[in-house]
Amino acid sequence: MKRRATIVLFLLVVILAVSGCRTQQKVATISTQNLTPTESVVNKGAYVLKQGDKLEIRNMNWSSELFPDPNQLSGSAGGGFSVSVRSDGSIILPEVGRLYVVGFTRQTLADTLSVLYRDIVRNPLFEIEVTNLQVKVLGSVNAQGIVPLEKEYNSLGEIIAKSGGIKFSEASNTIQIIRGGGTQQQIIEYEFADLGNPLIMNQNIYDNDIIYVPPSRGSLRGIRFQRALVFAQPVLTALNLTLIILNFINR
Repeated sequence: MKRRATIVLFLLVVILAVSGCRTQQKVATISTQNLTPTESVVNKGAYVLKQGDKLEIRNMNWSSELFPDPNQLSGSAGGGFSVSVRSDGSIILPEVGRLYVVGFTRQTLADTLSVLYRDIVRNPLFEIEVTNLQVKVLGSVNAQGIVPLEKEYNSLGEIIAKSGGIKFSEASNTIQIIRGGGTQQQIIEYEFADLGNPLIMNQNIYDNDIIYVPPSRGSLRGIRFQRALVFAQPVLTALNLTLIILNFINR
């Protein structure tokens, strides 16, 4: 009988040792800070070009390309001329060459190109699109991730809609807009009850802003409980195996 008990004890130790070898990841700590809401409408002004921006330049007075042949106007409309702002702050354009654009607004660049190309393109009229603008949406929403901006800014309501809406069953009672970084970071927090205010839902969301919907304490407890079950599963499995072995030995 002592031998059977020794075998059972040995098997239980082996099972627990194997189950304990699983890599356990550290759980991130989620914390929120209640802040006094600032002005609901924040105006950052026109977007200013910077290194790394990706631009789409279109000449609105032609239908095929940026600088089309007038004899080919019957061609299909093109997407424009794509160019990136280099590390030195410049872009390279056909016929014109290098042009320093960091610090320009889209309108400033469009006006500058109209002057530079007035002797090359007939009646130049340019439109500039910055294609790399985006915001991050995190927390209790239906589709977390990066949302591209179709223009220099979108409204808060548009960003929420693009992220699939708020998961109210898992969210707390607030939504945060996190803007800037370092010592200049600004956090604007609203109660869900305030989202019916058009001034709040229509306020501008800019490039690199973060929209965060903190999860509720109940949903966090549910997540912790699920993780606890995952960690406890090997122990429960070991106990079940032990009972099976004991039943088999006692037969």
